[in-house]
Amino acid sequence: MPVVVFAAMVTAQAKPLDDFHCPETYATDAEREAAVKAFAQKFAKQHPQAAVNDLVAERYRLLIDHDCRQTLANITGTRESEKAAQIVLPQTQNLTLAGRKFTRVDEYYDDTTRVWSVIFVDDPEHPESYANQINLNFYDWTPKPTAEAVATTLRHEHPGRRNIFLFKAPDETEGEMVYHLVSVTHTKGGANLVNIMRVDGWEKSAANIDFSHRLGVGTDLDKAEVEARQWLLSTEGESLRDAAAALRIGAGWPEHLKHVK
Repeated sequence: MPVVVFAAMVTAQAKPLDDFHCPETYATDAEREAAVKAFAQKFAKQHPQAAVNDLVAERYRLLIDHDCRQTLANITGTRESEKAAQIVLPQTQNLTLAGRKFTRVDEYYDDTTRVWSVIFVDDPEHPESYANQINLNFYDWTPKPTAEAVATTLRHEHPGRRNIFLFKAPDETEGEMVYHLVSVTHTKGGANLVNIMRVDGWEKSAANIDFSHRLGVGTDLDKAEVEARQWLLSTEGESLRDAAAALRIGAGWPEHLKHVK
């Protein structure tokens, strides 16, 4: 979900933040990350009811207003490089997203949820403590679910999970409706997660590409959401989010999954 997608969803402009500086004016990455964090905190304080798409849209507007040419060129360059979708096939063992290598570590069928999952992590030696994970989820439901049905199920909130962003739009190539969901999950005593999901039609059913980033060990869901919003706005978050959005499921999976049960 590139920045312009978030920007297009804004229905009302937020008030500008008068101390904004172009990211390229900072000397180090640490300074840039600190500025993004401060920006997110100030925006949340000024606009407590705003959604993450409002925050991202405001940042994009400020980049334009302040003529941040280098950052805008980087955003455009990233978007152009991600236009060519990365196809994930049954034989795919490795993926590269935003310069990070992901290794396939597991695949299984859950008899309770009736879902096949194929898992890639960026730390195959220690998959239990990955920083980033990609799950391909295929649904063995009866009747076969639509993308809308799966998205409706996934969007349900519970005490340990909260939606940050929901969006649907036609796919650029096929024209079918695709559902995007961003959520944060809090586990007491464990690492929190920000989840970026893309659900679309697949083999007359539906499939979900779920990208997860491990956050710190937060004390509650509210603090986890703040950390998730900050990460989504960071350089790393934007790059990985756009790269994950470019993943596509290729042919051959139905036959392969028959042998996973």
